Amino acid sequence: MTLAPGDPFAWVCRRTQALYLRRWPDGGVVYDAADGSLSAISPVAAELIERLLDGRPADAESLARHLLQAPPEAEDVEGVRQHLAQFEHMGFIERVSA
Repeated sequence: MTLAPGDPFAWVCRRTQALYLRRWPDGGVVYDAADGSLSAISPVAAELIERLLDGRPADAESLARHLLQAPPEAEDVEGVRQHLAQFEHMGFIERVSA
């Protein structure tokens, strides 16, 4: 399966000083110091948010490639986009032009 042309968006975490990640083999939690909330996340989500906590923008395809350590299929990229949409809704990251 081939991927659609490049995603026009990337995501970035501009709140790296307020978010704290703790990971375990079966998942993780993100603590948001700004509001005191704690969010349980899956192992895949923990890997993605850890990558985004470096503060550098990343698109869904590059994040999928990072997870898989191989070229991703379209459904892999779509799965990453779904996680990114959840992170955006939770206020962890924001969408920026790529």
